[in-house]
Parts: sequence; structure tokens; C-alpha cells
Amino acid sequence: MTTSPTNAPVSGGRSEALRRLADEQFDLAIVGGGITGAGIARDASLRGLKVALIEKLDFGAGTSSKSSKMVHDGLRYLENGELGLVFESVNERNFLMTRARHLVRPLPFLVPSYQGDRRGLMTVDLGVWIYEALCLFRAPLGMHRTYGPRGTLEIEPAIKREGLKGGIVYHDGRTDDARLTLENVLDARAQGAVAVNHVRAGALLRQGDRVIGLTVHDELSKAAIDVRARLVVNATGPWSDEVRALAGNPGMLKPARGSHLVVDSKRLPVNHALLMFAPRDQRVVFCIPWGLGRTVIGTTDTFYEGSLDDVYADRDDAEYLLATANKYCPDAKLTFDDVLSTWSGLRPLVKPSSDVNASKVSREHVVESKPGFITIAGGKLTTYRRMAQDLVDLALTEQLGGMRPHSTLKRPLPGANGLDSEAALQARREALRGFGDDVAENLTSTYGIRGATVADRIAGDATASERLDAELPFLAAQVDEAVDVELAATLDDVLSRRVPLLLRGRDQGLAAADPVSQRMAKKLGWDEARRQAELGAYRAVVERSRRFKQA
Repeated sequence: MTTSPTNAPVSGGRSEALRRLADEQFDLAIVGGGITGAGIARDASLRGLKVALIEKLDFGAGTSSKSSKMVHDGLRYLENGELGLVFESVNERNFLMTRARHLVRPLPFLVPSYQGDRRGLMTVDLGVWIYEALCLFRAPLGMHRTYGPRGTLEIEPAIKREGLKGGIVYHDGRTDDARLTLENVLDARAQGAVAVNHVRAGALLRQGDRVIGLTVHDELSKAAIDVRARLVVNATGPWSDEVRALAGNPGMLKPARGSHLVVDSKRLPVNHALLMFAPRDQRVVFCIPWGLGRTVIGTTDTFYEGSLDDVYADRDDAEYLLATANKYCPDAKLTFDDVLSTWSGLRPLVKPSSDVNASKVSREHVVESKPGFITIAGGKLTTYRRMAQDLVDLALTEQLGGMRPHSTLKRPLPGANGLDSEAALQARREALRGFGDDVAENLTSTYGIRGATVADRIAGDATASERLDAELPFLAAQVDEAVDVELAATLDDVLSRRVPLLLRGRDQGLAAADPVSQRMAKKLGWDEARRQAELGAYRAVVERSRRFKQA
């Protein structure tokens, strides 16, 4: 079943969604509102299935907002011999660049080569040729180019000069991972899916050996609800083993932690995503131009055995990443004081069969099916749509009575409806120039065609045009959109993912937190006690991102 994309807000708030969870019978009850669960909800809803999507935190709050913000083919997967994953990734990347044009944009990568590197310039050049051949020579901005030392310094003057032999530029993609997740949720909801955040999965409901639903607990109202479904899908990423334990199934994951640092781009100016080899262990690390005056350094990749609910970049992560950036850009001389913010997430890696480091573990996904209960684990951001399609195909053929055709390969995400060319995207940007170039760019790249509806809020409310941070193009209208349309229920939902001052603001949104909480309180009916609780919870989120400074 295929329907036309819609951009109109879906009626019914959170209380209505909770009522539907209790009253209706679903085909799929999906646990986990990250990119995988959101993609499954969208795919299944478009096939005419009745879908419930629940998330214990916020949509995309876990791994799906803590990636390296790249949609890439996986050049480094060639070293692991995962040719199929590279080929699948390029197809999905190209799909996203046309079906989510505003969110997934081309990004140039530079691989500099120095004397003594274990990979010489010719070796890297050969690897990129093989990579592009596997991609059927469909790079976003054309084929790679090789530069000598002088040419490399001309295009990336901040890198180390000593020992430079040259560099290679190739192209891949970047994205806003939290936004990509949210747009899948919004499209699923537009097709009738029930999507509720801050709802935690509890005991599974059974009829004999078959799972027939689950009990969920609303973290905000503390209510418990029995959700009836023909099939429960476990799409909780790093938390998959916790949900599998509810079904009495053994663990299958070995999570790996990936941490990132954000610095002012004036302190670390890069024009390309700079591919570096960490001096400690020769792992690949990137310096990524992130826009809005920020540069990202990441990622680490180490197995993790701590609390899944308290993940953060620690002192060792920060030292590792700063040492790598300083090796390649020695004039920067970055220190802890240069770090504006951090994020750290867990990759839900399937347990390897041998003792290898985290970077060598496959990013392929696996699906395990039991009567009334399916787990999907592993995988990567770039291939989420294909993962969702695979799972819904299996669910239909094995447990829900037969195949139905999918439509996600052709259907744009909500913000990209009608953006069938770069010219169309540019026209949307030009239409918003009256708000300032930076605001026009932010509204277009964040919302796509929905940017106009956000801008329309200003016509009816003069306060909606106020900036939340003097340095950044985030407006109060975006807070209203987050609450009214984008299912934001807490201050953290807004400032961490909908309007990400947590990651981009010099003070990580602390100054904006009070006025934003007041604006949300008026819309959501919070009393002063609830508003203060929201402020305290957000300050704790900021504190966690600063723990790397602790010994």
C-alpha cells in the first residue's frame, strides 16, 4: 500500500497515543525508537500494517543521535573484506541523497599521506579505485582526485607539512542522524502508526509459547499499559539483550563505545573530513567540518561493559582524540579547554566469534525470529532502510500471513517531498532569505520543505523570531514546532536533538534552558515544580557530557 507523502501535522497528542496503545490491537509493537525501529515503523505502516512504536527515552536519543553524522559507503570496510556491505551501503547512501536531500548532503574526504605511513599514497589510491568500482563509480561529486604535497596544502592548509607526500580527495555523505530518525517517525505517524517516547518496555505478554504483546510503563505519568500485538519487534540497539532477556533469550551483543569531541572551527579549521590514523593504535579517526563554526573529532571504538544508560566520553577518550588531531594539525595545539561539547554512544555489535578489536567486528545486521517476537541487531546508520525492509519482509512471510510490497525505496521522507533536484532545494533556501542567510540555511537543512511552516509561526507570534543563542541560527519557533509537531516531551528532547544547543552551543544551551522551559511549560501545562525538574534533568545531561574533564 503506497500513499502520497504528507507534511501536515498529525492530530492527537501524547494522551491520545497512550489511549490507542491501551485500546487497539496492533500487527507490530516495535520496542526502540532509534533509526532501526523508526525505519521499521515507517516501512510497516506504508504496507498497511497497524504499528505501535515505543521508546523509553526519546526518538533517536541513544546510538541514533550519537554517530559520526556520516552516511558513508564504508571505505574502511574494504580492509575487513566486507565487500557486500560496501555495495549495499553505496546504494542506500545514493537513495538517501535523493529521498532525504535536505538532510543527507555530499561531504568531501581527504586522506593525507605521510612518510612512514603503513599505507602509502599509491596503496590508498588503489583502495579508492576499488572502492569506487564497487560503488559503480557513483560518487556524489565525481571521482576521487590525487594531489601532491603542494596541492594538498592548498586545499587543506591546516595539516602538518613535515613528511607530507600528498593526498587523495573522495566524496561521501553527512547527515543529522537525530533528524533522520525523527523524519522516519513522523512519516510512520502520518500513515497511522502510534509513536510514543518516554515509554519503557516491561514484561512480555504470552499465550502458551507465543508472545502476544507486552506491558509498557509511561515514564512521565507512571501509568502501566498492556499493548496487544501479533508481533513484538526488539529494535533497541545496544539494549537488545535486555529486551531479549524478557523473552528468556541469551545475549548476542558486545557493544562498542564511540566518543566525539566538538571544538570551535577557528581552533581546528578543516575544509574536508580529514581521515587520520591515531598515533596510539593506528585506528581511523576523522576531523569533520560540521558547519555553524564547529569541527567534530571522532570516533573512538572500544568494547564497553559499563551501564548502558550512563555512557559518556571519558578522559582517555578525549586525550586519544586530541592527540590524533594535534598530530595532523600541530599548529592547533588543542587542549581540554578547547572542547565545547562531547557525545558518546554505543554500537550494537554482534558478538564476534573470535577475540578481535571493536573496529574489526562486522557492521552487518542479524535478525532472529521466535513465535511472536523478533530481534534485529547490528547494522549501521547508512543501511537502516534496507534493514527495516528485511525485517518487515521476514515478519510478513513468517508470522503475519504473507508478503506485501514495500515502497520506501521510492518515497521521500517528509521534508524532502518535492525536492527532486538541487535547484528545488536552493529555491526553498532562497524563499527564506528574509530571515537571514544563516537562518535560511538552518531551516532548509533541518526541515526541508517544512521550513516554510516553521517560518510561518513568526507571522503569528513576534516572540517566535527570537534567537535562542546569539551565535547560532536557532529560533524560538523551532521550540514550538518541536512540541506541537515533533513529539518533544521534555526539555532534553528539545535542546539535545530538536534544537541541538547541547552539542553546538558554547555553553551547551544552559543560558537558553530557562526561557525554553518557560515556553514549553505554557504549551504542555507544566507547573513550576515540573519546570524546575526539567531544568535539573537537562543540567545533568550537560554535566555528563563534561565528565571527560574529571581525572
